[in-house]
Amino acid sequence: MGVQTKTSISEAAEKRAASHGVKVKRGQLNAVQRGCYGTGPAPFGYVRTSDGKRSLEVNDIEAEIVRRIFRDYLRVKSTGKVVKMLNSEEIQTRKGNLWSRQAISIILTNRTYRGRVRYGDLDIRGQHEPIVEASVFYKANVLKRRRSRARKRAEAT
Repeated sequence: MGVQTKTSISEAAEKRAASHGVKVKRGQLNAVQRGCYGTGPAPFGYVRTSDGKRSLEVNDIEAEIVRRIFRDYLRVKSTGKVVKMLNSEEIQTRKGNLWSRQAISIILTNRTYRGRVRYGDLDIRGQHEPIVEASVFYKANVLKRRRSRARKRAEAT
């Protein structure tokens, strides 16, 4: 029997880790292909189902805040104004924090809210109920992109 060196032991560990990573990614891809949400915490507006199927259920109270964020953004055309409105009414995030522009931007661009799941380039219909109609989601994102481009042009001049 040969003696294993530190190098061969670490190489074997690296191979096991790489193999594990491939299996994890394959499992995530398979879950998304079935319309399951995948890994990580549920987005604001949803809770994880307790059935172990990696799906989401709508949290009615949070979902109404998500709908309001989309409505208000389309009306006032500013993430900053939406933040001020929510914070002035003491509407808090799930963790009890104040809202930020970044949190609002994440909600506005998260396809989960229109009933989609995504992994890499794969974007398919999820098993969960959408919180926001696709047309509202698209309108908000078109507005967001236009405002972003206009802001970049203004900064460049």
